[in-house]
This record gives sequence, C-alpha cells and structure tokens, in this order.
Amino acid sequence: KRWAGLPLSFTRYFLIEKPDQWIKFFSSVGLFNTVDEELYLFRIFDITVEQTFTNKIFNEGTIILHVNDESSSTIEIKRVLNPFKVKEMIADYVEFERRRRGMKVGEFYS
Repeated sequence: KRWAGLPLSFTRYFLIEKPDQWIKFFSSVGLFNTVDEELYLFRIFDITVEQTFTNKIFNEGTIILHVNDESSSTIEIKRVLNPFKVKEMIADYVEFERRRRGMKVGEFYS
C-alpha cells in the first residue's frame, strides 16, 4: 500500500511460482497480528482497476481481483503504484496458468 505516493503499510503481496506446478498470489497483512492468504491464479476470472482523483495524481490505484474462491469473491489490492501495468502483469500470469492447465473461464461456473 502507498500513501501520497510513499510506501507506508504492513501489507505485502507476492506472486510465487513453483515451476511446472502452480502460480499463487499471496497476501500478508499486519505487523503484530498477521493474516496470510493464498490464491491459485487460475481462479481469477476478472480484474478491475479503480482510481480516485487523488490516486491519479500519484499514479496509484486499487486492483480488484474477482475470484471463484470459497473464502471470498473479491480481493482488493489497495494503493498500488502503476496499477494498469500491474493489472496487465497479473492478467498475463493468469492466462499463462490457465493455458498450462488447459482451463477456460466457463469451467468455473459449473
């Protein structure tokens, strides 16, 4: 997360790949009490970017991942620097993971 363009948060996000097995999105929130979550990238079916006027000034925004997961239907990645570039990077990894598994978006709604 960022505030006024400066990194200031105890929230971290990671994309980690175990070669030839999976790519996962991890989030870790908190300093003393932490909450760690993980998500297989192929579960993401849509990505949205939201920017307020202030976000546009500092070139940051919120990336919303719409997912097919039991724990939550959306994941928000807040105050990301260069959000459109990061969105495209995530989308590329999602498509790569789906191709590798031979999956299509329609398979999630069964």
